[in-house]
Amino acid sequence: MDTSADAEARQFAIWASMTPAEKFAAFEDLHRLAIALAEAGIRMRHPQASDREVFLRRVARSDNRRTMSAAYGWAPEAGE
Repeated sequence: MDTSADAEARQFAIWASMTPAEKFAAFEDLHRLAIALAEAGIRMRHPQASDREVFLRRVARSDNRRTMSAAYGWAPEAGE
């Protein structure tokens, strides 16, 4: 709703002109950015966390407690 119809049309034209490899590269960049932002937030809330703990806390956002315990032998504290 915050993008004009003209800007949106130009964006769609750009995407349509991209090769599959270019689209995948753009997706990878966005994915890396999302991970970096998620991990920055975790580091703000848990400044003493190791790199491993930051990784586990990030993964725990999408995996349930049972999966985290089975796959990594770790789960966040209750209420997190």
